This record gives sequence, C-alpha cells and structure tokens, in this order.
Amino acid sequence: TRRSSDLSQLSQFVNICAGYKLNPFKREIYAVPYGNDFNIIVGFEVYLKRAERSGKLSGWKVWTEGEGSDIKAVIEIHRKDFDFPFTHEVYLSEYSTGKSMWAKSPKTMIKKVAMSQGFRLCLPDELGGMPYTSEELSGGTEAEECPASPAGDEALKSASIFGSNSFTEEEKK
Repeated sequence: TRRSSDLSQLSQFVNICAGYKLNPFKREIYAVPYGNDFNIIVGFEVYLKRAERSGKLSGWKVWTEGEGSDIKAVIEIHRKDFDFPFTHEVYLSEYSTGKSMWAKSPKTMIKKVAMSQGFRLCLPDELGGMPYTSEELSGGTEAEECPASPAGDEALKSASIFGSNSFTEEEKK
C-alpha cells in the first residue's frame, strides 16, 4: 500500500541520516519527492566539511575548462598522505539537464559534481557510499528544488583551499 511504502521510505531516510550522521535540520541531507518515489540527496558542502575533518586534507582546488557543451570541471585534491595530488574530471554533457540552474549556471553546477565525486573517490573511508548530490542525479531532481544551503554557492566563488580555510566557524559545524 501507499502508506507502507511511505513509511518504508521514511525509515530508509532516517537510517541513512543516522548511519552517516547527517542532519536534515542543518540541511546536510534531503528527501525530495520525485514522482511516486523520492530521492535522498546530500548537500555538496557535506563533502567539504567531512574531508576537512578527516585530517588528511592539505588542500584542493576546482576549475572549469572549455566552453559551451564542451565544459568540464576538474578537481585536484591534495592529501597529506599522498605523494601526488588526486585529480578527477567530469563533463557537463554527462550531467546537465539543460534546465533551471543547469541552464543559468552550468559551470557552478558541474563544479559541484566534480567536488562531490572527487572527495568521495579521494576519501573513500570517510565518504564512500554516501548518497549523491542533486547535481549528480541526471534526469532527476533539479538542485533548485532543494532548500538553499547555509553556505550556498559562496563556497564555489573562491573554490580553492590551500593551507587555509575559507569557511566560517559556523559553516564548519
């Protein structure tokens, strides 16, 4: 029945929140309706905060290359225990829905995908298995359907951290 399905989905959401210590009231995780189902989505800032808290991060930067449909985002992550930086790239053509925020701010959106995937791949013990961000769900939920996050896109305006932290003490929590 529909009610048991809703309860099952709610239970799944609560278990994921508890298992990954994600707080929906801090806008770290969302359950966003999508048709008769829902998507469980993590805010991209969670990856930044958890990477920093790991004690393994010594710096990172993200940038875009190319124009139009040939845009790609590249993230370079420096770990204290790696001899060389970890690099990961994602292509706009693989993720863009061409709607809403993807049409308005394609470079910002593809950077979010690169950051989420890059940190998840570079720090698998800390971030592996965590739900995807809305930007990573192609054909699914648009990012603007989720409430605005506390740090918002401000974190991307100066998307490089080497030896310092651009977040306020409040945003670290």
